[in-house]
Amino acid sequence: MHWRVSSLISCGVAAAAVLLGTANAAPAAMMPPAVARAGLAAVQAHCSACHQETAPGHFARISEERKTPEGWAMTIFRMEHVHGVTLTAKQLRIIIRYLSDVQGLAPSEIRAGRFALERRPNHAILKLPYNLPVMCGRCHSLARVALTRQPASEWLKLINFHVGQFPFLEYQDGSRDIHWWKIASTQLPVELAKLFPLHSVAWRRWRNRPPADLAGEWVVHGHAPGRGDYYGTAFITRTSWDRYRARYVLHYANGAAFNGSSAAIVYTGFEWRGTGTLGGNSVHEVYFASTNGARIRGRWFLSGHSELGGDWDAVRTTGAPKVMAVMPRALKVGTIRRVIVIGRGLGGSVDLGPGIHSRILARRPYGLILSVHVNADAAPGYRTVRVGDVQGSDLLAVYRHVDRLQVEPAFAIARLGGGTLAPVDAQFQAIGYTNVHGAHDKVIAVRLGAMPVTWSVEPFNAEAAKREDVRFAGTLNQDGLFLPAEGGPDPKRQFSADNTGDLYVVATRRTGNAAVVGKAHLIVTVQRWINPPIY
Repeated sequence: MHWRVSSLISCGVAAAAVLLGTANAAPAAMMPPAVARAGLAAVQAHCSACHQETAPGHFARISEERKTPEGWAMTIFRMEHVHGVTLTAKQLRIIIRYLSDVQGLAPSEIRAGRFALERRPNHAILKLPYNLPVMCGRCHSLARVALTRQPASEWLKLINFHVGQFPFLEYQDGSRDIHWWKIASTQLPVELAKLFPLHSVAWRRWRNRPPADLAGEWVVHGHAPGRGDYYGTAFITRTSWDRYRARYVLHYANGAAFNGSSAAIVYTGFEWRGTGTLGGNSVHEVYFASTNGARIRGRWFLSGHSELGGDWDAVRTTGAPKVMAVMPRALKVGTIRRVIVIGRGLGGSVDLGPGIHSRILARRPYGLILSVHVNADAAPGYRTVRVGDVQGSDLLAVYRHVDRLQVEPAFAIARLGGGTLAPVDAQFQAIGYTNVHGAHDKVIAVRLGAMPVTWSVEPFNAEAAKREDVRFAGTLNQDGLFLPAEGGPDPKRQFSADNTGDLYVVATRRTGNAAVVGKAHLIVTVQRWINPPIY
């Protein structure tokens, strides 16, 4: 199933809904009056046939909800797919632009479910109270719940819609172990309305703020699992009141160029949705600007493979001096390394602590390039990085040996490909830890970051060994990327079974005759047929 509106979001044309009523009419601070008038007119023309405008700017049902751009994209898709609504791309853009600003979420409201918008794969389940993990979390992520705001009456209507749309809901995913409908139709709407109400102080305050201008020069750093840390500079230009173009001059920590550019639209004053290229790959960007417009964070990911991407953290080059990151994060005793200190306004001498000698090789807009020598007797543990009068804590670690490897994610799902469906890969990385004795001989595990290892796979249990899952489920390359096999009956397997599998992903790091091993659990399952904007 293809999500036409979803692809528009990724290109910077997101989704939305409608007004909260006359009292919540779109504030001039959020969008120009002409844009607001055009958006309202589009909603009246294309939505009011079913959703009556009961008061100026207030439409039945849809005025009782607030969502993210992606959430409204899913709503509009359903209107098209189920109810026959027909919109041109231009009409869709106008409605989405208007409604996502008028009925969106404040930054604090979106925080808990942000991982789903950023398409972070294999993310730990969102912890919500009451019966929500059982009542809602058995079919989709709880982030989809946490990114919606509406009163109890609308939550009840949504529950009724679920039962009508999915008539076997009560009998699938183990729901027979509880009185699902009784809870869903009585207790659950009240609980949801308390957790995620239509009206909030945070939104009332936020929607009246003028959006920050994100144009300027930015210091960027991030981490792409499987590829490593990267850093550089972003140059952002504002092309209209809500649209931007960006140019990126980036490098991986190993020096490889990682340049790119993008075009983006910013919704609700802080939600950056862009599309462009990075390192020659087509990417989508889901970033979030801070309330003062001084920082932009989020995640970019490959078009068609949202499971593959990297973190993004950018601050303006102007402002108080700041140390942001150090690459590499960990230095072994007795070594000489090229080190990048990422930050802005970094002047003066560099001090990395006792037993470490550094020499500045170059000063760049994104920070400093150093040559660093770590003495053989330097004390292991975290170091405070000082540059002139500013410092950063826990950005650099010294180690003698790696005591433990932790494979991340600890549990992952990959999906077979086949036909027109692309596989869903699984990217792993091995995080090293060294043990340091602190006060009162307490052992402290110091995180060293991603380490180079040898990757392999093993059957997870005896049944997986019997089925030869290692042979059929896919391959793991030495960047920690698991590539699933194709789906469908495989005549080479017993009973022509599908190429699913249950595996251990194993990271091994050897030092002489010693080896440190870390493992993660990987399920290789069937194709992903539906890929909505919020999973």
